[in-house]
Amino acid sequence: MKKQLLLVVGLCAGFIASAAADSRVAVYSPGQSQPVVLEGINTLQQLTLNPKLAGRTWWPGTVIAEQLATAVQLERQRQLLARLGALSADLRQDNDLDLANSVDRVRSQVAALRVTGRQFVSLDADVIRLQPGANRRLSGDYSLYTLAKPTSVHIFGVLTPTGSQPFQVSRDADDYLQTHQRLSGAERSYAWVILPDGQAKSVPVAYWNRRHNEVAPGSAIYVGFSSWALPRAYQDVNENIVSLLTHRIPD
Repeated sequence: MKKQLLLVVGLCAGFIASAAADSRVAVYSPGQSQPVVLEGINTLQQLTLNPKLAGRTWWPGTVIAEQLATAVQLERQRQLLARLGALSADLRQDNDLDLANSVDRVRSQVAALRVTGRQFVSLDADVIRLQPGANRRLSGDYSLYTLAKPTSVHIFGVLTPTGSQPFQVSRDADDYLQTHQRLSGAERSYAWVILPDGQAKSVPVAYWNRRHNEVAPGSAIYVGFSSWALPRAYQDVNENIVSLLTHRIPD
């Protein structure tokens, strides 16, 4: 845990420390094959107020990523894919074919994820202007992923079907899951909701513990593996998947 904390601190140093050199921000927009590169952007305020971005993105779900942190997340994705492959092989060796098939399905979803080294900072111009310390400095190379205001919610995990479905006002996680079938080994009492700003929370979804947790547009809902379904060596698989989902590049 201490090593992970030091790693996170190190990766975010570009925001915290003052920098002599200007940063470069490559702006990726849906439907564009090549990014627009912004030069000389030294602070988050300069970025969010840049005229080239005015009206071009929905800031609550916009993702800013740092180059070295992206390399870390891609390696974590690679390691998770290897572990899920090993888990499937172990289950097949034990003749637990249904659960192995569930693992293979989730592995395919993880492989399809586009992840990046997201920096968990507010990109709200008012927050940056008014809150002390919110106007972080930028140093080095960054990627900014823009998006239109979402109109869908993404369903992910140990269930079928998966993918996007239309956002509907006032619906909670359980409402969205009603038409989805849980697969072998799926958790049935709780699901994870990953918000557009990257925050993740576990929410109750069973008939006996259900509480209304309205899902925001652009969120992802992840139904994980039940703890009883996972061998001891793989008990952290759900946490690793949720972590990757918080670093997902917006659709």
